[in-house]
Amino acid sequence: MATESDGTHPVSRIPITLPTLPPLREYKGRLQRLWETGQITNGPFVHETETKLEGYIGDTHCIAMANCTIGLVLALKALDLKGAVVLPSFTFFATAHSLIWNGLEPVFADIDEQTWNLAPESVKEVLDQRGDICAILGVHVFGNPCQEDELEGLAKQYDVRLIFDSAHALGSESNGKKTGAFGDIEVFSLSPTKPVVAGEGGIASTRRGELAGRLRSGRDYGNEGDYNPSFIGLNARLSELHAAMALGSLEMLESNIKRRNEVVRRYVDVLGTVPGIKFQLVREQNRSTFKDFTTLIEPEEFGVSRDALSWWLNRERIDTRKYYFPPVHMTRAYWDRWGKARDEELPVTNMVSRKVLSLPIWSHMDDNIVDRVCETIITAHRAAEEIDAAYGKSHKR
Repeated sequence: MATESDGTHPVSRIPITLPTLPPLREYKGRLQRLWETGQITNGPFVHETETKLEGYIGDTHCIAMANCTIGLVLALKALDLKGAVVLPSFTFFATAHSLIWNGLEPVFADIDEQTWNLAPESVKEVLDQRGDICAILGVHVFGNPCQEDELEGLAKQYDVRLIFDSAHALGSESNGKKTGAFGDIEVFSLSPTKPVVAGEGGIASTRRGELAGRLRSGRDYGNEGDYNPSFIGLNARLSELHAAMALGSLEMLESNIKRRNEVVRRYVDVLGTVPGIKFQLVREQNRSTFKDFTTLIEPEEFGVSRDALSWWLNRERIDTRKYYFPPVHMTRAYWDRWGKARDEELPVTNMVSRKVLSLPIWSHMDDNIVDRVCETIITAHRAAEEIDAAYGKSHKR
């Protein structure tokens, strides 16, 4: 971390996250093999990454992609969907973007007040109200598994497809079962903020062999090897350079998830005693990767709003994020056409998004950094009146 100073208070800034990279020596060894063969795409490292993930998840086909977003775009295309798709608004906007690129209509449903994931009862309401729904798109928010069984039941009952944006969830578990083996297709991210890092990259996972075939050809323009595509794909290949990093990072996946859960337990043990701070519920039988550690700030109990606390932590050189504010339906790209009409149906989404604050977390984070963040937050609670006044004054300028 870079050291900053205002002349009187030198201190290291704590970033919101840092990538946990595999050993450089191992990565260099794989790169040496690439330089010797000259094969930097469609090569052995991509295949090895896919094979190892198939073994890790179990009973699936894994298809490497250039990134998670393009994987979602191709997944929807491979399913040949037409009409509208139910999804949460409390997610990163790439989830919804993948629908728009496929000419599909997003229909936002509400989230569960405790897990912050798509609420099955809200999905059912949409399915009952509309006859043009072709799919459900769930999101394992921050790595916290959705209620997959309930969503799979709804998909079967209403004869619609089920896709999961699993960007955060490689290594998450639901009832002892790894994410990646639910629904029609799940898509993971291997970007720098995730438990497995490839630099950039994604993985699509499906139990259906015919879908795996469409995704494999789809990532190469639809070419099945005969230069005569039957499927309109695009260039979504993962390079060998990225796969080489992913292989090293995969070896660290379980230790990375273990450490992230340890960090979260330390945060919760300390901050759980502070009035006005709540946490995302991970159901007892599940495991989250905690790609992000996000709190919910109740201003009346804590003493200051989420925004004031974020401002204060930034002054104290601690980075935070407001994941996810605004929710997708309130963003400029979605509000007029798709968001405004659904806003009153999303009370939990709107409440949670106004109060959430993500705190620093990464897979090699030291306890002393966690403690510094906690101490600063406790100080903010104790000095709430003073901080609130300073925040108000700064925003009147």
